[in-house]
Amino acid sequence: MKKSISLIFLLTICFSFAQNYRGKINKVPESGLHQILLTPEVRSASQNNIDFLRIFDSKNNEVPYVVYEGKYSNSSSNNFTIISKTAVPNVATSIIISNENALNIDHLTLKIANTDVEKKYNISGSNDQKEWFGLVGNQKVIGLNDAGENFVERDFAFPLNNYKFLRFDFIDKNSLPINILGASLEENHSVNQSKTELQNFTQKIETDKKLKQTKITITFHAPQVIDGIGFEISAPSYYLRDARILINKTRVYKKSNENYVENISAFQLNSKSKNRFDVQSFFVKEFIIEIDNQDNPALEIKKINLFQSPISILTDLKANENYTLKIDSTWSAPQYDLVNSGIDFNQNYPTATISNLEKIEQSKSKENAKTFWQTPFFMWICIVLAVAIIGYFAVGLIKDMNRENQ
Repeated sequence: MKKSISLIFLLTICFSFAQNYRGKINKVPESGLHQILLTPEVRSASQNNIDFLRIFDSKNNEVPYVVYEGKYSNSSSNNFTIISKTAVPNVATSIIISNENALNIDHLTLKIANTDVEKKYNISGSNDQKEWFGLVGNQKVIGLNDAGENFVERDFAFPLNNYKFLRFDFIDKNSLPINILGASLEENHSVNQSKTELQNFTQKIETDKKLKQTKITITFHAPQVIDGIGFEISAPSYYLRDARILINKTRVYKKSNENYVENISAFQLNSKSKNRFDVQSFFVKEFIIEIDNQDNPALEIKKINLFQSPISILTDLKANENYTLKIDSTWSAPQYDLVNSGIDFNQNYPTATISNLEKIEQSKSKENAKTFWQTPFFMWICIVLAVAIIGYFAVGLIKDMNRENQ
């Protein structure tokens, strides 16, 4: 019975503190997939929970979305010079490729004229074109015909090396030579999205000479996600200080509330570094930075920078359509099939932006009047049911007590 009453109490608390917000998604000029950056204001309003987000069109139809982490990588191509081609009839065709800068490479892409033949090949390396060292032996390349082009590109892998010359020997014992048109190094570079710098917070700096510490209290108007922190320190010229991020928390211990301090992250402030740190992500309204000064003068901190790793959602928008972003902390995770629909996530999509984010008061929310489970009638039904359930357990409890007294 106690568990049932506790559950009812918790549900009542959750709905009492439900947070509702609404914002406008600005019109887009072209239809198609668009990425929408979730601003710090949106992250804060949603309590850093994307499950609470919904997008609706002008007809109040729900529009699916998926979390979009941005383009995974950029690719680049570096052309390599083919310095010689040598063919020994019915034996092999050899091409030598120059790696004049002695780059560390473990693959090359060859451009090959269309052919239906299959080829075995060997790869070797040299620094003087006289003494050659084996890298790959007796491998086969197939599928050298592309109906849409008059050539194909195939990637050839080999052990990492920095030989100045690489030689490909294609065996011609059972077929005519193939035509190698070019060589290049295709590289993928991971794309790291720059963090969003947070604004509108206050900082209070205090120095405790007895504890030999500096304490900086950071306070936001509403809770924010923090993933990084930076310091601009003007003096002294040389320093090395231990520092940490602390959060005041409360927990229930032996049926009473207990205050405690959680250490989120630790780092060192160093006059020889940029003093910008990635930290374990945390979502708070206030936290403390504690710096150990020992017997040194306190640091003169010119500015503290706080950062948030960006999160975007990807959704299919129609040109010049009105869309609304809604946030409701009582919603659960939506079930959309957009994530499994074959979207190319390694692509840059046009952006759409959110504006006019505002909190919706329950009594003023038009949507509340449109949904049965948010009407006063439904609320009274819940109250009656709650009273009935509590009454049922209360009667049962009284009966149990009467039996024990007999």
